[in-house]
Amino acid sequence: MSAAEGATERPAPERGPRAQRSAGGTVSIIAALAGILLLAWLVHEGGAEEVGRRLVGLGPVLPLALLPYTVVSLCDALGWRVVLRAFGVAQPFARLWLERLAGEAVNSVAPTGVGGEPVKILLLRADGVRGSAAAAAVVTSRTGLILAQSLLVVFGIVALLVRLGRHVAAPIALAGLLGLTALFGLLLVRVQKGGVARMVARGLAGLLRTSSQTAGRVERSAADFDAQLATVYATRRLTLLGAAAWHMLGWLASAAEVWVVLRLLGTSISQTDALIVEGLAQPIRATSILVPGAVGTQEGGGVALCSWLGIPPATGLALWLVRRGREVLFDAVGLLYLAARNLRRE
Repeated sequence: MSAAEGATERPAPERGPRAQRSAGGTVSIIAALAGILLLAWLVHEGGAEEVGRRLVGLGPVLPLALLPYTVVSLCDALGWRVVLRAFGVAQPFARLWLERLAGEAVNSVAPTGVGGEPVKILLLRADGVRGSAAAAAVVTSRTGLILAQSLLVVFGIVALLVRLGRHVAAPIALAGLLGLTALFGLLLVRVQKGGVARMVARGLAGLLRTSSQTAGRVERSAADFDAQLATVYATRRLTLLGAAAWHMLGWLASAAEVWVVLRLLGTSISQTDALIVEGLAQPIRATSILVPGAVGTQEGGGVALCSWLGIPPATGLALWLVRRGREVLFDAVGLLYLAARNLRRE
């Protein structure tokens, strides 16, 4: 066989997980750069000097802008504590609050916006919590958070209809959207109770061609996780509702943040408009799946939404920059805590 024939018959290298991760990382970097450019353009269009003047004008009252999100983070931690207690886990509240901040910080910087959940599980395991219980608690808490977030979007849409004078359509939309949210919640719980983790474990074992010993160990862990979820949903049905209630309070406090920051910036809006801004901003934040931290897209969508409500673009941009700064501050606290935990373990 000639060298040319050998070269022709040689199989092409497979695209392995490392190459896929590299491609995904490149896409994330490009998306982040595009978001930064969008943010720079927004500052230029909004008038960098005017935006800066409004931010500097906050002066000594700027710390007040941190109060609403402090309430948000405490409510979310309380919702998580409700879930953990259902799994027999009792954590000091301060540690629980910091662990949640650490997970959310990773969510903010992770390319897909979901990397913080494994971090929360690892932190709980480091505290001596059984792995399956930690994972089930994180999933249950995230489910409650998603349901509360869905309700916030519903309230935002209905508030928008009321603002537009659609007083007949508003209650009809409220009833319909609440029904859809309830069905969505029931579907989520049904899927989680159906042993989905064990099915995924079996599928991955076959796909990755792991050894029978490894596959068996992973499948047993997945089955234990499924059993933990099914038991809590069957015997402690108020757990999810209790967690969702705390998370709902957190989302309402997040809407209050919009009202408070705009007041500090010298612009008064109604509570209804604040609810519209926060509710309709949730789909915009979903761009964090593509753009790390939703940098640029969050500010761009937020400014457009504020402008539609009659808020000057410079003020709207100042609002979202304050919120971005607050996010960076709380994420820094979470990442510092995570680093301290890692150093302590080493």
